[in-house]
Amino acid sequence: MSARVAATSMETELSVDFSYLIFLGVAVVAGFLGASLIMKRTAMTAAAVKSSAPVGKIVYQDAPTVRVVDSQRVDRLRKVVRLKTGEQADIIDTPNGLRPRLRVAIRSIDSNPEAVHLTVEFGDKSVSCGPAVRELSANEFSMPRAGRDEPRSSVFHYQEMGDALELMRLKIRNIDLIEQSAEVDVLYVNGRWPTA
Repeated sequence: MSARVAATSMETELSVDFSYLIFLGVAVVAGFLGASLIMKRTAMTAAAVKSSAPVGKIVYQDAPTVRVVDSQRVDRLRKVVRLKTGEQADIIDTPNGLRPRLRVAIRSIDSNPEAVHLTVEFGDKSVSCGPAVRELSANEFSMPRAGRDEPRSSVFHYQEMGDALELMRLKIRNIDLIEQSAEVDVLYVNGRWPTA
């Protein structure tokens, strides 16, 4: 009888030890998987932080489309472009051979007062400006850096066409007199809604 009791207690100890080993193995595997996921995320974040945009290219771009019913749509495009004197950037892609849909070109950067001389090509439309911006000719402006009151120091276009709305706002975020470059922040919104 004592041999049976000893064999039963030994089997119980082995089954308990075996269940602990299985639990320990699952915990170690889960730990390795969690550590590898964290390392991948930090590596991807570090790679994204290290890459900087070259001069004359897009610094920031955001273009979400608001999802609503099929007959109603709002497209929003926001880009920050860093340009040097004499450079230009197409904000909205234009097929070859057509007029630019939205192009910004910097002609010069003035130091006294600190302002950017730029031209805006927005299809065949003329754009307006706030009171702090000086209009030199049609779609050609001398713009200061945007202050607290952005509408005063912005170039804009607003047009309502029946069931559609088009809005473009352009402002200077930063001026670098040493590099003769400027960061131009452009917001373009195009919306359609159903007619009643």
